[in-house]
Amino acid sequence: MSYAAFYDSFIQHPLLLWVAALVGLLVAMSRRGLSRSVRWFCVVLTVVSALDAWLTGIHVVGFGTLTGAPATLVPLTFVLVGDFRYFFFIESVHSDGTLVVSLGRVARACAWTLVTPIGSQLLTNVLGSNDPRVLFLVYETLFVGLSVFVATIYLPRHSEALRWTRGVTGLVFGYYALWALADATILGTKADMGFLLRVFPNVLYYGGLVPALAWTAPRATSPQSGS
Repeated sequence: MSYAAFYDSFIQHPLLLWVAALVGLLVAMSRRGLSRSVRWFCVVLTVVSALDAWLTGIHVVGFGTLTGAPATLVPLTFVLVGDFRYFFFIESVHSDGTLVVSLGRVARACAWTLVTPIGSQLLTNVLGSNDPRVLFLVYETLFVGLSVFVATIYLPRHSEALRWTRGVTGLVFGYYALWALADATILGTKADMGFLLRVFPNVLYYGGLVPALAWTAPRATSPQSGS
């Protein structure tokens, strides 16, 4: 089996990604001193990751292959939700180890989420390419740049828990950078190895964010917010 075939297989997507999401949740829940808000956030993110892995595969278990508008809209929705979860996190953290939800914080997270898809679509239009892999690479590269801006410029001025948000941002930077490297390898060399490389950021994306935000969180300071 080639790496490309493995990448498109049920074993990698969704099975491996389901395992990664479950293991990530178990690791996160083993952290003592987490606030209830962070614990619930971890559970919700794991459910979203499981649905993502199920509904965005080549063959959707229980449905078959998606065609027409759903084949485009379902993956796009989960890409946006996947980015939104990170931006919601950085906008909602509080120094006492909790997540605070407000309309303004959600609105800012939504605005951040739209930056990369809009920018990547504009750039691919300029490049005149219809290759989905080119769009992936442009999107990933833009997000790498955005995460550097967030970590170095935005968070120091606006984050209520800088060490926490920077730690999670480092992971997000990592999996987007690996995706970009993998797609650059596929586009530039046509090497099958690029699909194997893509598996690693997939596992980090589906199973790494939840334990990362749990284990870098400050210990909850009040009994009401803690576990």
